[in-house]
Amino acid sequence: MKHVGEDCAGAIQFIRPERREQLRTESAKSEIQWLTEQDVAERLRLLREDHSAWRIARDTGQFSLAGAQPKTALLFRKGRWGVPSGRTPTTHILKPPMGEWEGHAENEHFCLELAARMGLIAAKTTVERFQDEVAIVIERYDRIPISSGFIRIHQEDMCQAMGLPPTRKYESEGGPNIQDIAELLRTNSKRPDEDLSAFVDAVAFNWLIAGTDAHAKNYSILIGAQGTIRLAPLYDVASILPYPGIHVPKLKMAMKIGGHYDLRMIGLRQWKAMATQLRLDEEQLVQRLQTLAAELPDQATSVARRIERELKHPIIKRLAEAVTKRGRQCAQLLEV
Repeated sequence: MKHVGEDCAGAIQFIRPERREQLRTESAKSEIQWLTEQDVAERLRLLREDHSAWRIARDTGQFSLAGAQPKTALLFRKGRWGVPSGRTPTTHILKPPMGEWEGHAENEHFCLELAARMGLIAAKTTVERFQDEVAIVIERYDRIPISSGFIRIHQEDMCQAMGLPPTRKYESEGGPNIQDIAELLRTNSKRPDEDLSAFVDAVAFNWLIAGTDAHAKNYSILIGAQGTIRLAPLYDVASILPYPGIHVPKLKMAMKIGGHYDLRMIGLRQWKAMATQLRLDEEQLVQRLQTLAAELPDQATSVARRIERELKHPIIKRLAEAVTKRGRQCAQLLEV
């Protein structure tokens, strides 16, 4: 378990047997290794060079998060960054811009900002500079501040919630589809109507921006007291559009919409079929899609203008232009 970590997604902790009694009696004020700006910069630099370097040898607490993109997690408290151990959780995820899938961190930051501007519930992100290093900083929504610090909230992605291995995250590989997730929320959520609506918004948003990797592990539920369940905010969202050599006619979604994976095959008829499959009001769903598509170009331009002041990266302009064009195309596809 030393390779998994004491700080994971959600409320779970994996500990070595010899650490069990220590954590059981440990006070809430667990040991925190506070970092200087230079310390954080060195960690980000090392992470860019070695994607597995999310912790260094002298760290007491380990952290573990799934996903292919390099990242690390730290505690932020009273203006200081630190490495917590024991019961104290990390509060933020830091992702350095990487060469692979050029600008992916900037892409994710843009898309989450755009989603929030369009009224979707999304993870909060900022851009932070540590000396000559830059990181996209994501506030962990599975952490809740209290007077004495932070507490963990348990999270499960949709594969975990349905008892499926991560190798089945794509619908085409036997993973959950949109109807499966909708039924899980309708049956188990504390506020099923709100969560189902938010989930459909998220599916629509990924369709609008060509977020083709929106598989079951990129949607999650938060599990609270007495097993109450709510849909987690949107996270790990990125558009495929700004990358060279990408052709929309060849793109496929991670989950079928109205019976189709192919992005070019999904339009008004498929969304109406989806409304029927999910037992939703067809007219209301189409109106919501039309509203999101109409808002997308202006919101994308506005978000890009603000982000470009923080991040000098060419992908921001390409992304904004591609998403704007895509939004207008989708608006035409949704004309009744």
